[in-house]
Amino acid sequence: MGDVSVDRGATAKIGQVEGDLRVGQAARIEPEDKVIHVTGRASCDGDAEFHGSLSCSEFSARHGKIRIEGDLVAKSEVRVDDGQLAIDGSLEAATVTVDKALRIGGNARADDFDVGGVLEVRGTISGKKVDVGGSFKVQGTAEVEEVDVGGTVDIASIVKFAKLDVGGMARIGGGEVSKDVDVGGKFESTKPLKFSKIDVGGLATLVEGGEGGDVDVGGKFESRADLSFNSLDVGGMASINGNGKGVEVDVGGLLRVSGSLTLEKDLDIGGRAYIGAELRLDSLEVGGSMEADLIIAQKSIEVGGDLKTIKGTKGDTVELGHGSRASGPIVAREVSVGHGGRVEDVYADKLEMEHGSRARNLYFREGVIEAGVHVEGEVLYTETIEASPDARFAKPASKVNVLPKAPL
Repeated sequence: MGDVSVDRGATAKIGQVEGDLRVGQAARIEPEDKVIHVTGRASCDGDAEFHGSLSCSEFSARHGKIRIEGDLVAKSEVRVDDGQLAIDGSLEAATVTVDKALRIGGNARADDFDVGGVLEVRGTISGKKVDVGGSFKVQGTAEVEEVDVGGTVDIASIVKFAKLDVGGMARIGGGEVSKDVDVGGKFESTKPLKFSKIDVGGLATLVEGGEGGDVDVGGKFESRADLSFNSLDVGGMASINGNGKGVEVDVGGLLRVSGSLTLEKDLDIGGRAYIGAELRLDSLEVGGSMEADLIIAQKSIEVGGDLKTIKGTKGDTVELGHGSRASGPIVAREVSVGHGGRVEDVYADKLEMEHGSRARNLYFREGVIEAGVHVEGEVLYTETIEASPDARFAKPASKVNVLPKAPL
């Protein structure tokens, strides 16, 4: 059978077309067997229904809603202008372009998907690029190099992407994004995620943690399991329910880590930081308060507010701001306690206690003790002490040959 045309509103039973198939408005096509085979192009003008699978060289439609109750296989292009396409089965083509909505009940495979409104896939999807203006939803796995969606993304199972670019909200079922995750609003991964970069304008959540490169979030970031990363940069609040391991962290507001945090470089916190276990890093700068079981820094520690530890704080230099309250021993080459600050035991090479500060015990090589300083326990030093006459010592300062061993 050569080219075949089905008139407007007609019903036709077709097996194989050796040529093109043209379907009019509101026409119905029924297969002689299970599949309608068209060697050429299948085209629809307006609404149409195919009560079975369709195989063709190319598929096109315009101005209507197309329903295919089976699979659609096209060797080259599937194109729907100013219309919608619903496929109960699977879709396979080279390229797919649909102006409004594309809904697929099975699996979808094509090099490129370009959908103006809604793309929904109940099975899996694979291809090189998915470009959707509105929403993109997949119930199975998704393996696509580039995904660009203007509105929302919801993928229930794991993904394997190179790039994910979403204007609004995105939720994925874990997997891997080898290059960039770029989401304007909210992003969530419900399973472990391997990533290179996460850039989210609002809220980002890794429900089962992950591992990767850089994390840049404008608002709030949460990892509900262990996280390994390169850099973590969060404008508001960041939390890790587990252990964190990375290079550097910069948080504008609050940082919470329930386990340990290990960094190759710096931790910079504008507000407060709470570490449930150990903090090990190169240098630390906290504008507000800092709390951890143990803090070990290779270089400097600067805390503007309170410093609370159980096992203590150790660094090359430790500087506490005015009015700071510190618990746990402090061990460093240089220690400076701002005026009105309070510390417990300090072990230092060089020590400066500014006026009005308080300590329990002080052990140092060289020290400057300003007016109004109060030491409740002992003051031991090996070389020099410059103490104001207004400083109050519970016991006289004593010069010794060897200082007590530091606990850290």
